[in-house]
Amino acid sequence: MNLTFIEYQPQRVLAAFRQGDFDNLEVIGQADERDFFQRCFQEHLLTALADSMPTARKKEEVPRWFILAACLSLKLHQENSFLAFERVVRCGGLLSALPPDLAVKHLDAQTRQWVLQCQGFNDKNNYDRQTPCDQDTLRKALKDVPAGRWLDWFNQPVQEIFQSYGFFDPEGIFIGDGSYLFVPDNPAYEGSAVLWFDEHNHPVDYEKLGPQERKKAHRERCYKWVSLLHLRGGACVYAGAVVLPGNAHEVGPLFELVEQFVRKVGKGVIKWLILDRGFIDGERISRCKKQWDIDVVIPMKKNMDIWADAWALAQGQPWTRLPQAAPTPVPIPPARPTELVRREAQRQKTLAQKKQAAPPPPPQEVYTHTEYGWIGGFTSWTAATVPIAVVCLKDHYADGHHQDWALMTTSASAQPLRLMDLYRKRTAIEERHRQLKCFYDLSDFRSRSFDAIAAQVVMVLLTYTLRQWQLWKFLQETLASLTPEGLAAQLKLMQQWVVIYLGLAYTQLPVVSFTREAIQLEGTAKEKALRKLAILEDALFTPLANPRPM
Repeated sequence: MNLTFIEYQPQRVLAAFRQGDFDNLEVIGQADERDFFQRCFQEHLLTALADSMPTARKKEEVPRWFILAACLSLKLHQENSFLAFERVVRCGGLLSALPPDLAVKHLDAQTRQWVLQCQGFNDKNNYDRQTPCDQDTLRKALKDVPAGRWLDWFNQPVQEIFQSYGFFDPEGIFIGDGSYLFVPDNPAYEGSAVLWFDEHNHPVDYEKLGPQERKKAHRERCYKWVSLLHLRGGACVYAGAVVLPGNAHEVGPLFELVEQFVRKVGKGVIKWLILDRGFIDGERISRCKKQWDIDVVIPMKKNMDIWADAWALAQGQPWTRLPQAAPTPVPIPPARPTELVRREAQRQKTLAQKKQAAPPPPPQEVYTHTEYGWIGGFTSWTAATVPIAVVCLKDHYADGHHQDWALMTTSASAQPLRLMDLYRKRTAIEERHRQLKCFYDLSDFRSRSFDAIAAQVVMVLLTYTLRQWQLWKFLQETLASLTPEGLAAQLKLMQQWVVIYLGLAYTQLPVVSFTREAIQLEGTAKEKALRKLAILEDALFTPLANPRPM
């Protein structure tokens, strides 16, 4: 077998290009919507998910794989209304990833507008289609399936497919939490409940509030969303979700999600389950350890008997001061222009001067250090049937007072610093709540049907997880925590590249950089570049054959 290697030699190829010495030009794209769907098709991930996707249709004229792809395309554009489907198809990259015998999308040479020609999936139309199927077909495909089937599909078959594609890493860190999804105060929202919340959106009992607290309270109609999140390095995978009335309790549903997950993907995938104190349940926590080999990390409540026992024993134990890491300055990217470097240095100098000139905060607000004590083998918590280990912590302040808190775990071998590091990761799920509700319009429900609401939650979580998969596997995992707008801003810089070939060497430039280089060319070098670009332009504006000829 003959192999030919083409080396990346940017300086040599660019210098030759400026003299008119190059062999060919090529335009490539990265990280756009077309790439997303091409990856899903190439890896057979989309078809695997669609094969198990629920449907209410006895006769499937539009295949499930396309319904799923169309729903994912809508969510990639942060659209929850199916009326936006035609616009999304026209401006998005889904059709570009489909085979040409199904759909064609090209720029018209005269109008410079996008022209869509679609074959569709049946012969019921007497005119050229603008989209492969109607938006109402998508709407009914999701709304006609009961909510329970959508949630069961995401929590079981989808997770089994995720496991087969390596979505869960060996570290096995999972976080469980609940959040509220607010909707308009319309009783037509099926299964919703009305609750009172404080200014921080925490539920409160209005009858027990004082006059000043009542002024800050607000009444909301809502659902409760309980989710199980896997931390995969810098990326995230949704491993389970359930949507409930706002007044439902989240403890039972969360542990049911854990049980469903273990039943589908097996033991050993979840190694650590990080929870907030609202999920304290000795019987269920013990079951995680005894039946599924899952170690739970959860903060302790002060009204628990084990709290008094742990702190009484801790007073006689040696305490260790928690090491404090020195703050590290944010490095300035080496490619940043000199003017911006000077501007940032001046800004940091101004901030330091203002901080020095500001009056010092009161001593009771100045944190100094934390110390901890470690006690293991507790059996005094009658609700738990496994030994519990406890890390007692004191946060000290400059005026001498300290705030006490404690973490408990079912792990007998974990070290205190490891447990504290694990619990610090719990805020990752709260950040996902914020992103999905604020930037992915998770709770912007266009339908009051609970079936449609559950389908929308499932599709948003599935789209988010698949986008994370695309980033960690094919691009940069460092982008995984960005909002959709921030992600789009980063991907635009990498979306279009021009590759310059010279013999067995090449370089690639962003379109903007290549445009600047091409403008600066002179003489024969410019003429040669224009000829190559004319060939690329002709290929761009040459339409493919109409898959649905008249």
